[in-house]
Amino acid sequence: MNRELLIGSLSWTARIFALGLALFWGAFFVEHLREWFLRVEHGLPPARVWFAQAAHLAVVAGLIGLWRWEHWGAVLSLVASLVFFGGLVVMSGPRSGNSAILLGFLAVTIVPGVISLICWHARKTPSVGVAPRS
Repeated sequence: MNRELLIGSLSWTARIFALGLALFWGAFFVEHLREWFLRVEHGLPPARVWFAQAAHLAVVAGLIGLWRWEHWGAVLSLVASLVFFGGLVVMSGPRSGNSAILLGFLAVTIVPGVISLICWHARKTPSVGVAPRS
């Protein structure tokens, strides 16, 4: 298998996985919007919820964005995932039973971003023994 085909295959695998994750986390995002922001009888949520929702939206935006902007979408999804899941671990307490689950969600969610960054970097780096394209 040649290098370009391998990079292209990995890149499309990351995109398809990112789309599935964007749909999954997007459904959670919408449900949490309904829970926190559409129940006006409880008043507005605390600032930590606003921050978590913004980070959650950034995760989904990054996963969708890496379809078009492989590098920047991947960076956004990675940073937002670290902020979102890291914030949830801090809010729930590092010793709670949720921490391991949240870290597992983080590990799965960053996979498309990591693969996309590897593919982006591989496209920018000439392979050994091959003259760079002009």
